[in-house]
Amino acid sequence: MDEVYRAIVSLGGRVSYSELISRFSSRGIGELTLSLVLNDLIRRGLIKASQNGFKVVSSYTPPVPLSVELSSRVYRGFDGYLKFLSEGPYSITGLASTLSPQYPLPNQSFQIKTSYTLYPFQKRILDGLAGDCLILGLPTGLGKTYIAGSLLERESRAKPLRTLFLVPSVPLGIQQAIFARRMLNVEAYLISGSISPERRSMLRVWNAGFAVTTPQTFYNDILSPFESVLDSVRHGSLNDLSMFFREVDFRFPYDVVVADECQNYIGETDGYSILLAAKACGSRIIALSAAPQLHSKRRFEELKKIFSTITVVSLEDRELKQYIPRRILKILRVKVSDDLLKIYGEIGRVASKYEGEVIDRYGRHHLNTGCREHRECVVLTALRSLRLRLVEDGASSVLSYATWRIRELRTPLDSLNGLSIYKAYREALKREFNHKFSHVRQILKSEDYSKAIVFLESVEAAKQLFSMVQDDHGFENVSILVGKQNMSMEHQALALLHFRENARILISTSVGEEGLDIPSADVEVWIDPPSNPRKWIQRFGRVLRQPGGKDYATTYVLVTMGTHEWTKLLSTMRKVERFYGFTQEMVFINDVKAQKKLNI
Repeated sequence: MDEVYRAIVSLGGRVSYSELISRFSSRGIGELTLSLVLNDLIRRGLIKASQNGFKVVSSYTPPVPLSVELSSRVYRGFDGYLKFLSEGPYSITGLASTLSPQYPLPNQSFQIKTSYTLYPFQKRILDGLAGDCLILGLPTGLGKTYIAGSLLERESRAKPLRTLFLVPSVPLGIQQAIFARRMLNVEAYLISGSISPERRSMLRVWNAGFAVTTPQTFYNDILSPFESVLDSVRHGSLNDLSMFFREVDFRFPYDVVVADECQNYIGETDGYSILLAAKACGSRIIALSAAPQLHSKRRFEELKKIFSTITVVSLEDRELKQYIPRRILKILRVKVSDDLLKIYGEIGRVASKYEGEVIDRYGRHHLNTGCREHRECVVLTALRSLRLRLVEDGASSVLSYATWRIRELRTPLDSLNGLSIYKAYREALKREFNHKFSHVRQILKSEDYSKAIVFLESVEAAKQLFSMVQDDHGFENVSILVGKQNMSMEHQALALLHFRENARILISTSVGEEGLDIPSADVEVWIDPPSNPRKWIQRFGRVLRQPGGKDYATTYVLVTMGTHEWTKLLSTMRKVERFYGFTQEMVFINDVKAQKKLNI
């Protein structure tokens, strides 16, 4: 903030937006960060915006730029990275407060004027939308939000609209509020749980004409008094709900609801209750999803209860294919030591023993109930997870698993030369910390890219790999994204800003597969195969919009030979093709360096 303020002062106290972009882009400060800082300066009353640019309206003596302090330190490893984010040139507190109401709001509504033009395939989708509509199957990066924005523009021509924009997370909420301000030219506000219920009431936040919020926040404030009624209507008639709302004189406070990542708003969720309430009150609903679970009949029926128009987009559509690259899946066959394969096999035998006990005592059907009540079921689940992660994310990913305490894993075995499974694992770990990490690092060193994303399931493995890739590429060039148990939503938002504007590489667990607007990348690496079609589509969507006009999207997937990984990959890929019509070319490689020489 201080650096931008100084720049405006040094340029005579009056400057255009393009001049600021030109000045700061060469110093690694992107347009998004610049917009956030300018918003903060306006909120503080230090500058004023006009059509011609910005001018200083209040004097201010900034301290020494924080960037100088940052450049003299090294923030290595996961904990160091969190510190780097917290001590960065902008804080999440300022970021959120810039986008949230600061004073009581009057009742607002807006006419929307977009600052972009749709591609022909997006325009065709828009022209086919009517009533309560769901756009599904259009992966991240191909403009679902832009289509929704243009629909809002069309609807607001007749009269100004009040819009509720639902997002599954605060980081995505920040991104969508910025999108609305910049691309829809409305005074969008972020309403989140970081504002206390008392303060939300005092600020009259639901007077906002364009409110971006999480389902839980809106539900708690507006719909929680009707919880029992909404619970009953989930499996009943919407007419009964409409009649109830008329009897109690309840009106839904928004004309339009936009539900982003709406596959999360199904079943026993706050999001689904909001959609039901909006539908019952006659509000318009626009829902967006890259990959709703169409392979689940129950979920599809729940969607049809809400939406009169469901538009399914196929990536094989001739017009759409002009705007997306060829999809190439490079399957890297990774060898693993015989020692680790033996451990993998022995854990499988112990799991089979517990599986037999569950079948004998509770019946075969009980295996798939997700039971957490019986000890045998809990142990079986833990053993299966241990065995999967051991090869999918590598030996180092299960280093701290409590599963190793199970008696059978501590018992000496003749097949392991008198060692227990746990001791054999510890010995194998000394010889090879992780059999996949070296391949990932080689890909990141040898590929030509502006942005690369590495996906994996294990948080521990993500942290371990992050430190190694930092050493290879420098801490400022690598970002990491993990779940909120290890990384607050505020840090997630800052990590995404870091990746969008500065870092070249993002290491991400499944938290980055959906619910966050991750910038497009040139190259992706899947350390483990996706476990279901939704994960597959969400991961692949990150490389479907290629910067620089490249004609192919490259994804590496690492498959451990002699294990379940190839079968799992093939099974998920077939489901993706069957349910979504999503196909890709496959190339099998054994060595990254060799395939680069052959230009594969």
